[in-house]
Amino acid sequence: MRIVCIGGGHGLSTVLEALNSGNHHLSAVIATTDNGGSTGRLRADKRLVALGDIRRCIDTLASKNHLMSALSQHRFAFEHDVKGHSVGNLILSALCELNQSPSKAIHEYARLLNVDHAIYPMSESPVDLVAISQNGTLIEGECEVDALSELPQALSLSDGTISAVPEAVRDIYNADIVLIGPGSALTSVTPPLLVNDIKNALLNTSACRVFIENVCKENSVMSSIPPSEHAAWIANLIGYKFFDLCLSVDALGAMDTRVEFNCLNHKSISTHNKQQLKFVIESMIDHTKKEKLTSLIH
Repeated sequence: MRIVCIGGGHGLSTVLEALNSGNHHLSAVIATTDNGGSTGRLRADKRLVALGDIRRCIDTLASKNHLMSALSQHRFAFEHDVKGHSVGNLILSALCELNQSPSKAIHEYARLLNVDHAIYPMSESPVDLVAISQNGTLIEGECEVDALSELPQALSLSDGTISAVPEAVRDIYNADIVLIGPGSALTSVTPPLLVNDIKNALLNTSACRVFIENVCKENSVMSSIPPSEHAAWIANLIGYKFFDLCLSVDALGAMDTRVEFNCLNHKSISTHNKQQLKFVIESMIDHTKKEKLTSLIH
């Protein structure tokens, strides 16, 4: 099965980890507007796309026994210019300089960790997230948008003309299933949906487009909206419906009847249970396969 996963942050890496052991062709299209932490410092210094979520997703797909995977996630603690930077972010930054292309750098980094799945930035061009508050104030920067005290009336990218990576657009068109989310609705899920090439691909793909809802309220202004309403709210904000169905917490429990209903990871109440997520998505994939086979027979 050809599966495209769209989003950012910890949510996307959770989905990728859940599906990694299956016999699927996975593609990830990752938000690149983060301007905080190590990623933000590298962006400010070198005008790069945000690398942190990309690095996290590749690390998630790598073998846990791979030395490079452990090294990549290490963050320097001593007082120096590199304090707080992860080794993986610095390596990706160096590869960007060597290749003059984020996509090529990401491909080389994935190759270092023996990751065969396709990982793409939402665009090769550095861009910021921009919101317009209810009183008309312009707020620029993902961290600044994330800190809003009220829902914005509009959300866009600082450069509306940026292009998506062609291979990412191709994979969305050719996908059997597109999984969007989970994650911070404003700052992880929405940025890729604002890229025109990705928008057009989502509107024209024959794939089933599934929005994965968060398991609990966000620790942001989006907490004023129940997770079950996030997809419709985002669609209204950006001007198009990007999903066919939503995978809710209740749906996860209803579809996975093998064990007592428990959607939450025992380590954190903010992340999906990977085993349950895998079971439910695999069930959806099997259903999609049967539908395609039936259409071929008839």
